Amino acid sequence: MREESISRILERIYDETGIVLSRATDRSRIGRYIDNGGIIPQPYDPLPETLIHLVTTNETYFEREPYHFNFLMEEILPKLDCNGDTADPIRILCAPASSGEECYTIALRIEESPNKFRRRIEIVGIDISSEMIERAQRGFFSERSVHALDKKRLERYFVHERDGYKIGELNSVRVRFQVGNLFDPLMWENLGRFDVIFSRNVMIYFDHKKNRELLERFKAHMDGYLILGHADDHLQAREVFTSIRAEKGMIYRT
Repeated sequence: MREESISRILERIYDETGIVLSRATDRSRIGRYIDNGGIIPQPYDPLPETLIHLVTTNETYFEREPYHFNFLMEEILPKLDCNGDTADPIRILCAPASSGEECYTIALRIEESPNKFRRRIEIVGIDISSEMIERAQRGFFSERSVHALDKKRLERYFVHERDGYKIGELNSVRVRFQVGNLFDPLMWENLGRFDVIFSRNVMIYFDHKKNRELLERFKAHMDGYLILGHADDHLQAREVFTSIRAEKGMIYRT
């Protein structure tokens, strides 16, 4: 009965999040969740938040893989700003957003850029974990999260509190966060379209089928640039998008 419950949970996780959990250690982790009184969702029940948090990883920090942000600021945003209508904002999606470091890295880059963009810039961060989204909305970060930022930037944009740093108000860009599942078509319909999508190092958790589905979904909801991480499925990405070689990585466009 326990093994059947583990298998049902693993199947639900795959169907709803795309995350592949097939190792013995994954089964053991779910088994401990059940043994500790974790809720076993019924077919029509949503996945419990504690279970979602258990199977997602959220390792991130400011300025992670900085060459992507360099290319965004030096190449992508200037082109989008010149070519688009000033009445339409440039929309950037971070999916998943984790606890907000990637979104705010982009926001800080824009805030301190010498370029004065004509178009408004909006950054949207989504994550399947409501706990991560709540942390992102608070804008409070640990020493570990900000370790790659220099002292000058910390002093200018953050308030140092006892256990970490609270980000201050930003004037040049709007940042918002919401809970969202990458494989939920209704969420995508509500989000609208984007000029840039950051989705870095998440495809490693999905299988070939789900990665293709995700790439096609990105393509259907963007007119612009896709930025993946070094661990992502670049072979499939080149089949769906046009590749652009950038410093230390590959960036794609529709």
